Amino acid sequence: MPRYDLPNYAPEPLRLVQRLVNTVDFERDRDWLADVLTEEGVEPGADDLERAREVREAVRELLYANNRQVTEGDPHGVLRRAADRAGFTLDLEAPALAATATGVDGLLGRVLAVAYGAMVDGSWSRLKACRNHGCRWAFYDYSRNRSASWCSMQLCGNRTKTRAYRRRHGATA
Repeated sequence: MPRYDLPNYAPEPLRLVQRLVNTVDFERDRDWLADVLTEEGVEPGADDLERAREVREAVRELLYANNRQVTEGDPHGVLRRAADRAGFTLDLEAPALAATATGVDGLLGRVLAVAYGAMVDGSWSRLKACRNHGCRWAFYDYSRNRSASWCSMQLCGNRTKTRAYRRRHGATA
């Protein structure tokens, strides 16, 4: 499935959000969202997959914002609708924000609850989407100053910098 997930994997429980976002390979036009949902114990129908893809891309937009990129569309509206379908409640024993829905809506609710928890504890800003728009992979920024821009410096960072160099030097030649 993932091409280069390590060493930029997110710590638990934020790893669930990263796994959802990284269920598509834009460079090779492959999508394994249904496989990941099945691994999580959910058998999705066609409508479920469409809703999950919509949530996946809305979360990706938030991760772009974490990487100082402009977001597209209304990711917050999509995520509010997903939260409504999840039927959140407070579990004061855990303590946790818990989704009461089952199936795909319940799983997406878990993803949103983890994202919310990460926003509260400050770890959310470290989960980012790669600036290489051909990639858009979610990665966890382990750098001390939180300045990482690419999922992999060896792959996307190198490609991006090489393209910029060629543009600059091609224009002057």
